[in-house]
Amino acid sequence: MAAVISGIRLLGTLSGVLVFVTATACYEYRPLETAGPVVGEPVALQITDRGRVQLSDRFGPGLAEVRGRLVSNADNQYVLNVDRVWEINGASTAWSGEETRLDQSFVGMVKGRHLSTTRTVLVSGLGAGLAYFMVSRSLNGLFRLDPDTTTPPDPPLRNRRPGIRIPLNIRF
Repeated sequence: MAAVISGIRLLGTLSGVLVFVTATACYEYRPLETAGPVVGEPVALQITDRGRVQLSDRFGPGLAEVRGRLVSNADNQYVLNVDRVWEINGASTAWSGEETRLDQSFVGMVKGRHLSTTRTVLVSGLGAGLAYFMVSRSLNGLFRLDPDTTTPPDPPLRNRRPGIRIPLNIRF
């Protein structure tokens, strides 16, 4: 029974990882085609050199990009709930949605989150191929019963002792 429970936990963990990878792989940030970002949408703000210097006390040195949900775009400031901060060296730090204000002069480019059809097709094809491989190789053993808990089959009829059966399942 413990093997079945650990198998279910493993399957749940793998499913969670697959959903996370699929959800993040299907989107990409691209420069906005409209005049400005839409309030309430996720955006990525690329920071200029001047902004990097001015924001180093708040975000640390080497700030390259700030991602989050846009709350307001007024008075020459972007107000957003920050989800993740990227540095020049490629490192990133997760934030918990804290609200921050950035002068528009600190931002070089505004990107919006869009569905990537190429990534979606690739990840979906990979997932379908993995599912086909598992089914074709009979790798579905996580839900099989433990052999110790199964009941043995009835013995063949020729090996049974002759006896008289009474409706109460008592033999004489």
